[in-house]
Amino acid sequence: MRILYATHGHSSYIPPLPLSAEQVIIGPNYPDADTPDGRPLSRRTGQEFDMRLVLRTLPADFVPDLFVALVDAWFGSVPRHVDSLPCPTVLLIADTHHGAAPVTDLLRYAREERYHRLSVTHDPHHLHWFAKAGLEPVACHLNLNVRDFGVPFAEQRQPHIVFVGQTSSQHSRRGRLLQLLIEQGLPVSAGADATHNAAKRYAKAQLTFNCSLNGDLNMRVFEALSAGACLLTDRLALASGLDQHFTDGQHLITYDDDQDLLDKARYYLARPDDCLAIARAGHERYQSLFSESRRRQTFLDYALGDAQQAQQCAQAAQQHDPRSNERCDPDTLEFRAATYQTIQELQRLELIREVTFSERIPQQQRADFSDLNTVRLSTNASDPSRTALIATVADLTEMAASRTPCPARFLVLANATMDSLIPLGMAMMSLRLQDANPTIQRDPSRPGWRGRGGWLFTAPVAVDAG
Repeated sequence: MRILYATHGHSSYIPPLPLSAEQVIIGPNYPDADTPDGRPLSRRTGQEFDMRLVLRTLPADFVPDLFVALVDAWFGSVPRHVDSLPCPTVLLIADTHHGAAPVTDLLRYAREERYHRLSVTHDPHHLHWFAKAGLEPVACHLNLNVRDFGVPFAEQRQPHIVFVGQTSSQHSRRGRLLQLLIEQGLPVSAGADATHNAAKRYAKAQLTFNCSLNGDLNMRVFEALSAGACLLTDRLALASGLDQHFTDGQHLITYDDDQDLLDKARYYLARPDDCLAIARAGHERYQSLFSESRRRQTFLDYALGDAQQAQQCAQAAQQHDPRSNERCDPDTLEFRAATYQTIQELQRLELIREVTFSERIPQQQRADFSDLNTVRLSTNASDPSRTALIATVADLTEMAASRTPCPARFLVLANATMDSLIPLGMAMMSLRLQDANPTIQRDPSRPGWRGRGGWLFTAPVAVDAG
C-alpha cells in the first residue's frame, strides 16, 4: 500500500509511525531520497506546498492509496490542494493546546482543504470543536506516532525520579515543578536525550515524572508506559482521554498540584514494590490498548474503511464528551473558540487559577472551559488577582456606566469585534482596562487571526497584602 505522509517533523523528532512498507514522507525537514532501485522514500517541500507539484516529483507509476497530513497549530507543514489527490485523505490534528490561535487556525484550515476524514492525536478534549463545525467524521487516534523500542521490563530500579524532555519557557509549569522536586531534595535525574535512550532511562527509574504542556495527553505518557515506567503525571480533565484508558493508582499515578506532587513522589519513592506493581500493570495495559501494531491497524481501519466504519469510529471517540453533539454556525464557533484559546493560554502561563462568567454567557459556552486541568470554574472569585472574567460588550458597557470595578485581573470579552470596541474606548479608560493581548503573544500576522473574539484586557485589582 502506497502512503504519502506529510509532517513538520524530521527523522529524529516525531518521525511518522510506519504505516506501510511503501510509505513516502514529505515535509520541509526531510530530504529528497530514494532507495538504490529508485523507490521514493522522502521528498523535501517548503513550509506550505501544493500537492499537485509534490506528485510530479514522484515516479509516474507512484499513485498513492492514502494521504495523511500531520498539521499542528504552528503550521510547520501545510499541504494545499489536497482535493487534487486521487486517494482518501486524512488530516491528523495536533497541538491545539498552546499558541495564540491554535483552535481557530486549524478549524479554518480544515474547512479550506476538506480532507475526507479528520482525527485528533494529542488533544481529545478539543475534538468537540471540529465536530461542532460539522467537519465529520472526526475521530481520535492518541499519540499515533509514538514508537515502541522493545525495552525489556526491568525488575531492578534505581531509587530516583527521571525526566527526559523540554523545560523551556513554553513549558512553564513543568519547569517549575521539576525545580520544586529538586529544591525539596528529591533524587531527580533530568535532561534531554534521544527517544530510544529515554525509553531505557524510564525503564530503570523507580519513578518517571511527567507534566503536560497545557492539559494535553502528551507523547511522554505513552513513551513511558511503553518502556515499563512507573509514571507520575499531572491529572487531566476527563475529556483528555487519560482516565478513560488508565486508572490512577493502578496503571499510573496522578497528582493535582505542587503539594500533591511532593507527597506522592515521597510516598512512592519509599515503596519500590508498589512502584514496580504499578509499572507492570501500566505496561500491560498500554500493550493491550496502544501497541504500535494496534495503533497502526486502528488508524488504517478508520482511514480506509467505508463510511459506516468511519462514522462508528468517530462516534466511539466522541461518546465520552457530550459537547461533540452540539453544532454551531461559523461566526458563533469562532467567537467561542477564540475566547477559549485565550483562557487556555492564560492557564499555560499560570497567570490564572479561576474563571468566572457573566450571567450573559450561556451554559453551553461555559462548558467549553470544562476541560481546563489547572483552572477552576467558579461563580465568585476567591482571588481576583488570579482570576479571568468572561463577559460581553454589554457587561463592559454596564460596568463603565455604573463605575463598577472589574472583579478580576483579566477581562475576556467573548463577543467583541474591533467595531464594537472603538465606541467603548472611554469606557475602558474609565475602568483603567489595558489591552493585554501581547501578554499571550497574539500575533496578527498568524493565519486565522482576524481581530475577533477572545479580546483580553487587564484590570487593576486590589490585593490584600496583609
